[in-house]
Amino acid sequence: MTHFKVLRGNFLKSFSTPKVATPVDKPIVAARLPSYQNLEGSKTYMWCACGASKTQPFCDNSHTCSSIKPLAFTPEKTKPRWLCQCKQTKDPPYCDGTHLDVEIQIAVEGQPL
Repeated sequence: MTHFKVLRGNFLKSFSTPKVATPVDKPIVAARLPSYQNLEGSKTYMWCACGASKTQPFCDNSHTCSSIKPLAFTPEKTKPRWLCQCKQTKDPPYCDGTHLDVEIQIAVEGQPL
């Protein structure tokens, strides 16, 4: 919410209240550790990118996010992989170790950073 001051008939922007991050702005940290999943080759999975899913790390369509969409991915081979649950990876949907950052380790699960 923005507040205004009136000065001699002109509106001057005086200050803005800080915007609270929501899942629409930033993904929710679903967990501070990755999830070890046995993925089947040639099968398409939907990875939850917003963090709101109750079936992490996969999307259950419970997201209310408008700007963050699930990521469809198909592994080439059947093999186990670590899937990101902190939602900060640079290699989605796979874990890249970002969860080891202090910021993630002190984050509150279920809240955006």
